[in-house]
Amino acid sequence: MTRRCTSFDVAEGAGVSQSTVSKALRGSEGVSVETRRRVLEVAAALDYRPDQRAVSLRSSATGRIAVVILGDPKIRGAPINSFYMDLLAHVAAAAADHDQEILVSFQHDPANFFASYCQDRIADGIIVIGTARNSAGWRFFAKARSQGENVICWGSPDDVLPTLRCDNHAGAATAVRHLVATGRRRIIFIGPGWRRQHAYRDRRSGYISAMSEQRLPVFEAQASLTGTRELQGYAATLDLMNNDVPFDAIFAASDGLAVGAMQALNKCGRIIPEDVAVIGFDGIGSAPYTVPPLSTVEQNGAVAGSYLVEALHRMIAGEDYQLPAVPLKLIWRASSCASSTNSSSINRY
Repeated sequence: MTRRCTSFDVAEGAGVSQSTVSKALRGSEGVSVETRRRVLEVAAALDYRPDQRAVSLRSSATGRIAVVILGDPKIRGAPINSFYMDLLAHVAAAAADHDQEILVSFQHDPANFFASYCQDRIADGIIVIGTARNSAGWRFFAKARSQGENVICWGSPDDVLPTLRCDNHAGAATAVRHLVATGRRRIIFIGPGWRRQHAYRDRRSGYISAMSEQRLPVFEAQASLTGTRELQGYAATLDLMNNDVPFDAIFAASDGLAVGAMQALNKCGRIIPEDVAVIGFDGIGSAPYTVPPLSTVEQNGAVAGSYLVEALHRMIAGEDYQLPAVPLKLIWRASSCASSTNSSSINRY
C-alpha cells in the first residue's frame, strides 16, 4: 500500500516547518511570497492533498499542548528530576517552533490526576513526562488515550502508551566498555526497580551484555525503592562499603543515582576515579559541576523534545507518526578517568 503524502513531507521538501506549510497553503499572513511559492511547488510535485478531517480538526484547534510532569506519589513536594525539567524546556522550544503554547501540570496522585485536555478544548494533545514508579498515573493516562485523548510519553514503564526512548541497552553497554577500557574489572550496577521500569531494565541488560562479552562477573547493588534517586544511590553505595564488597567502578542507571553514589564514596574517603570510577545515565545539566565532574551517557534532550512535539502533531492530525530512538553520547569526565573531558557518539536514530 502506498503511503499518503503528508504536510511533513512537503515541509521537508521545501525546507520549512510543518506549521509554515499549513500557513502557506491557507494563504496566511507572515509567510513570504518566495516561501509560499516554494511550498506550493513542492506540494504540487508531491501531489499533496490536505486531509480534510485534519483540516477540520485544526480549524477548532486551541494552539496549545499540555505537558504533564508525573511525579513520584511517595515523595510529593520533592524536587522534580532535573532531566525532566531539561526535557520540559526542550518541549517548550519545539512547541514554539510550531507556533504553539504549552500548559504545564505537575501531577502526583489520583487526587490531582487530570487528562481531559482535548475533550474540554483546553489543549490539542498531551505530552506526559514522568517516573515509571507512578503506576497509577500511567494507568490513568493509558485510559485517557483509550477514550480519545492524544497522548505521547517519555518515561512510561511499558509500551501501553506511545513512548519515546533512547537505545538504553546500547548506551549502557558503551558506558561499561569505557570502564573496562580504563582497567576496571569489578563494576557494580545500581538500578533499583529495574523489573518495573523499561529504561532501567534495558540499561541493566546492556550492562550485563557488556560484562559478559568481557567475561567479567556481574555485580548488582541492593538498593531501596524509597526516597529520591540521590538517596537511593547513596544508601546502595554505603551498603556496599559497609559490607566490604570489593569494587572498582559503578555504573548507575541514572545520574541521580550516580550523584548519590559519589557522595557516599566521598564520605568514606574513596578517591574518585582512582579508587572507584563512576558513570551515570541521562546527561543532566549539573553533571559537569559535581565533584568530580560526572561521566554520563547523555540523551539528546533537544532532539527528544522535537520528536515528542512532532509525533504529537502527527497524531492530532490523524497522520502516521514514528518514535525513533533518541541519539546518545557518552561524555566521559573526571569521575571515570583522569584524562580531560571527551565524548563518543552512539548512533541510534
